[in-house]
Amino acid sequence: MTLKPDRILLARMTETSDGMFKAEYTGEMNPDNRDYRGMPDIHPGSEAAVRFWVEEMANGMGYANVEWEDRRPD
Repeated sequence: MTLKPDRILLARMTETSDGMFKAEYTGEMNPDNRDYRGMPDIHPGSEAAVRFWVEEMANGMGYANVEWEDRRPD
């Protein structure tokens, strides 16, 4: 798939209570909506693994970049 520089996927990273992370993003089920709030998909794991997974998936869907919203527990 050809990357389009103006296509940016919005995703949110949240640290869970057990110290792991989860990403919410629009996945293959809803490829035309770049905003994770539309129909979110979730991927849990370590922070590095989650970021890698979402960025690779986004690249495969033609997104040039992922814009991350980080949410850390208080």
